[in-house]
Amino acid sequence: MKIRQTRKSDISALQAVEISASKAFLEIEGLETFADGSCATAEQHMSAIEPGTSWTAETDGGQQVGFLAAIPEDAALHVYEISVHSDYQKQGIGKALIKHAEAHARVLGLLEMTLTTFRHVPWNAPFYERLGFQILKLEECDARLGSILTEELGRGLPMPEQRCAIRKALT
Repeated sequence: MKIRQTRKSDISALQAVEISASKAFLEIEGLETFADGSCATAEQHMSAIEPGTSWTAETDGGQQVGFLAAIPEDAALHVYEISVHSDYQKQGIGKALIKHAEAHARVLGLLEMTLTTFRHVPWNAPFYERLGFQILKLEECDARLGSILTEELGRGLPMPEQRCAIRKALT
């Protein structure tokens, strides 16, 4: 397994990875709709590819099996999507992608990594907490994270009882 910067030509493979990964939501009551076959658009992927903050995990044979897409925002690297193909989950790929992104964020001089996620889904908030992220109370969110959570609420995501922002300080 190797991690490399995502290329535009990877987008369709990454969309297939995201759709495969989303099937895990079928196991979580109330979140089955996240397994509806939708995924990030090519434009959304390009927003992380262009600044060089999207990485692909691939097998030695070149098959894309995971990715992390993030965007530098203020002093943070904000992770918008991390997905691992269902056939490759629970093998440390997600952890490796987070560590790779963290190292890049440090090189950029960013102070933290952030993302929004589900509190109660085992491969969401509990996974990130094991990697050193901390769940933020709503009042601890800065304006940027607060607006992301508000936008998610507007799209129908459950919040705040199930949705949260998390942060890892890089200093």
